[in-house]
Amino acid sequence: MLSFKTKLSYGIGGICDNTLYTLSGTYLLIYLTTVAGVEPMAAGTISAIGSIWEALVGPVVAFMSDNMESKYGRRKPFLIFAAFPIAIITSLLFTTVGFSQTGKVVYYIVVIMLYWTAFSTGFLPYMSWGADLTDDYHERTVLRSYAYVFNQVGMCIGMVLPTIIVDLAMNSGYTPSRGWQLVGVFSGVCAGASLLICALTIHKDDKVDFERKTTKSTKYDIGKLKIVISEYFSILKLRSIRYLIGASMVFLVAEIIFAADRIYFMTYNAGLKAGWISAFMLMTTLGGVVFVPFLERAAKKYEKKEVFLGTIGLSGFLMIGARLFNIENVIGCSLVCIIYALANTAYWQLMPSMIYDVCEVDELKSGKKHSGAVISFQALSESLSIAFGLQILGFILSKSGFDKSASVQSIHVEFWIENAFTFIPGLLMIIVAIIMIGYPITKEVFEGVLMELERRKIE
Repeated sequence: MLSFKTKLSYGIGGICDNTLYTLSGTYLLIYLTTVAGVEPMAAGTISAIGSIWEALVGPVVAFMSDNMESKYGRRKPFLIFAAFPIAIITSLLFTTVGFSQTGKVVYYIVVIMLYWTAFSTGFLPYMSWGADLTDDYHERTVLRSYAYVFNQVGMCIGMVLPTIIVDLAMNSGYTPSRGWQLVGVFSGVCAGASLLICALTIHKDDKVDFERKTTKSTKYDIGKLKIVISEYFSILKLRSIRYLIGASMVFLVAEIIFAADRIYFMTYNAGLKAGWISAFMLMTTLGGVVFVPFLERAAKKYEKKEVFLGTIGLSGFLMIGARLFNIENVIGCSLVCIIYALANTAYWQLMPSMIYDVCEVDELKSGKKHSGAVISFQALSESLSIAFGLQILGFILSKSGFDKSASVQSIHVEFWIENAFTFIPGLLMIIVAIIMIGYPITKEVFEGVLMELERRKIE
């Protein structure tokens, strides 16, 4: 069993990924369109390019992490290495530049690619570390519960505080662009610091008697790239990972559309000020923390799969139902945020735990444990989902006639903003639940896998 200190230290690392993920997913599109002066379609394309780049970088980072030789273990060096670039690049991403429209697009494309490279370098080894720390079916959910609680701290930093920081900056006489630059600096420093704390306070995988194998090449050449590709195709043959990838991608598209659109909905449809928007963001964060122990108990009593698909399916129906009522008010926004918080908690608490379980299935099939490669599929789904989600929302805003310079939008624009806030995410959540019906790993199946692996070790 893992000690409380190890669980706590691992949990702290969760601040980083959710700070960066929610900051870019919630605010990047609206920042680029309303502050940096980038056209909506171009802003969506910038986000998509960054996410696709992460999808390409992720497999390489995962392979390097799985094969790292270090007295500090396989994962820790990556967390330490990523911490400082994360702080710097996040600041640059939310820095407004006085270039031409083309110059702005080029600048933000370069920075967003660096942003997701730094994110992958820290996120994938961090997530993989969770699978290495324990192979207990239930304790993995407990470990993810710790991570999720600190994910909510990251969500607070990346989603709740930005509007407060910008509002305070403007009240102090600063421009909105300077306020957003302060957001980038603060968020980047917090994210980087959490990685350092996590890396420097967990000693479980440190190898005191480490001695590097001199016969093993450390150069990641074309031959190694072929191994990366081969491992990925091998893992994709697992039925369980295909179900998880499909469900993950669809849910994250729903999440990104909702997360990015809610700022537009609360600003233009509901007419809420920055203070109220921050309050709703905080409500989502606190709601997620409240749901954690209930979902953990449910996952212990029932199958993870059943709790996951039931919770997200119910949330989807409730989101669609909300579209039928007038939610352009405080009560309506509150209810939708609570529904979203339930689905969000179920995903981030249970999906990584289920992906961890696939690591042993892969080990049984291939004879070697590729935790980083398996878990990188979640990062892959995140990357592609951010690309699709923001591109879809950018397309909706552009085609509906969104005017970035107007304080009031047309009825047609508000209609589609509301659909992106409720109906579209709800429909996608229901699809997620349907996909997960076929997911094959249960507690009984997982324990059978562990028994077979143990038998092989004895032989």
